[in-house]
Amino acid sequence: MTQEITAGIPAKIAQAVLDEVERGADETVAFLRELVNFRTENPNLVNIEPGAEAECQAFIADRLKDLNMTVDTWEVFPKRPDLVATLPGSGGGRSLILNGHIDVVPAGDPSQWPHDPWAGEIHDGKMWGRGTCDMKGGIAAMIAAVAAVRRAGLRLKGDVLIETVVDEEVGGPGTRQTLARGYKADAVIVTEPTGGYIQPVEGGVEWLRVVVRGVAGHTAKRYLSVHAGGQGTAVNAIEKMLKLLAAVQELERYWGVYKVHPLMPKGITTVNIGVVLGGTGGGKDGMPNLVGSPSTFPDYCSTLLSLKYLPSERTEDVRAEFEDYLHRVAQADPWLRDHPPEIEWGISGVSFPPVNTAVEHPVIQSLSQAYQAVVGQPNYSGFVAVTDLAWFAGQGIPGCLYGPGDLAQAHTSAEFVPLADLLNVTKVLALTLVDWCGVA
Repeated sequence: MTQEITAGIPAKIAQAVLDEVERGADETVAFLRELVNFRTENPNLVNIEPGAEAECQAFIADRLKDLNMTVDTWEVFPKRPDLVATLPGSGGGRSLILNGHIDVVPAGDPSQWPHDPWAGEIHDGKMWGRGTCDMKGGIAAMIAAVAAVRRAGLRLKGDVLIETVVDEEVGGPGTRQTLARGYKADAVIVTEPTGGYIQPVEGGVEWLRVVVRGVAGHTAKRYLSVHAGGQGTAVNAIEKMLKLLAAVQELERYWGVYKVHPLMPKGITTVNIGVVLGGTGGGKDGMPNLVGSPSTFPDYCSTLLSLKYLPSERTEDVRAEFEDYLHRVAQADPWLRDHPPEIEWGISGVSFPPVNTAVEHPVIQSLSQAYQAVVGQPNYSGFVAVTDLAWFAGQGIPGCLYGPGDLAQAHTSAEFVPLADLLNVTKVLALTLVDWCGVA
């Protein structure tokens, strides 16, 4: 290790930190195994009583208290607490949040797994089980990184915050509550699995509902509405919605060609038609009052869409662009021109702001230099889904995703994290803490 490779960290200090990560490697693996043993399946995804997350958080709290961190816990939902632990700096340094979620998706049928999903078994240099990759491996790495810095006898200048939150798997309020409670910093690293990449950007996501209203009538008189010069009064709301949905698909294709970001896959700006509901009367939460027979003209139709946009775009601009497009399409239809579609944003609370931290940002460069010292030349990419990093970006806190494991293993019945990856990420995070926060 050289002075140049470790950037602003003296080589002697950097080596001491890396040595401590190596000495604590077995402890890190054992800690991760114990985290996996807690069956912290999200209660919103499987029929279980809450409680495992609280037990897991209590276990984590004990570990963080051993590191002389101040621990704050509170219930986001009954028996489902968040945890934030603070390691105060000496002053004059930059602060950093390390964030991860303890809830996991259901494991399903254990017989479909190659190894017990809750045992944390080690085979072929990998730890197997639900949550090893998504994302208890990241949590173990970030806590082990702080432990290594402490064992090396270093006092950081800037504050370090460890956050372990609930309900991320359904886009819940876990991380948002930490922000609302006042826990902020100069930067954040969310330790989701990134497959060896540093991911400083992710697109925004909006769930929206479009509603079209028509006029009910008996289909015995349909010929008057469609074949006899418009003498009938009934208007089929589903047919009018189909015009709009065909146009939405054209917009999706246009965006896929002309909207690009250097770190995101081409065509990432999709608009998925997820739900279409039609019937008579409506509609609370997009539901028709009556889903009847095909002998009635449906006078109500709603569709639920998931719209993804680029990291470089603003939420308000994308909403305005979509609304303007749908308005112009409606102008071409006599009925829709006078009875325009209704648009509601943020359905089910899903309105994730984009993340667009520049690769040149100091926190990304600090992480990148640490990565180069441990692994080699860093690679950057954009995250194609959404994470809790979005809530920090919405508060103007720069950061990125970086953690052990690969998203390809997440949510599968063959979930694992390579132990070498776990160790390398721990080293990178430890060096990043020293460089970003500074040493007293």
